[in-house]
Amino acid sequence: MKYFFLSILTIMMLSISPNELSAQNKIKTDTLTVLGNCSQCKTRIEDAAYVKGVKQAEWNKHTKVLTVIYSESKTDMNKISQSISQAGHDTRLGNSSDKDYNQLPDCCAYRSGACHHE
Repeated sequence: MKYFFLSILTIMMLSISPNELSAQNKIKTDTLTVLGNCSQCKTRIEDAAYVKGVKQAEWNKHTKVLTVIYSESKTDMNKISQSISQAGHDTRLGNSSDKDYNQLPDCCAYRSGACHHE
C-alpha cells in the first residue's frame, strides 16, 4: 500500500510540466522612466525599486530609464512605480506627492533642474 501511494505521488509530480512551473514564476524585464539627477538619486531609486519580487534594478541617470527584472507572480510595474514615487521621484506611471518630493536633498530637486554636485 505504501508503494502504491508513493507511485501515485511520483506520477503526479512528473505530470507537472516545467512550462507550468515557469508560468507561475515568470521573470520579466521592463523599463520605466524615472526622474532624478545624480548618484544619490540613483541609489534612492534603485533601493525603492527593490520591492518583493524584484531581482534586479538599475537606473541610468543620463537616460532616466530604470531597467527592472522581476517575478510577475510577486509584483508588477505599478507597485514598483508606487514605491519609487513614495521615495520622492516621479515616474511615467505617476508623480510623487509634494510632501515626498520636498524631502529630497536640494541637489536632487529634479523638478527645478538644479543639481549642485554632478
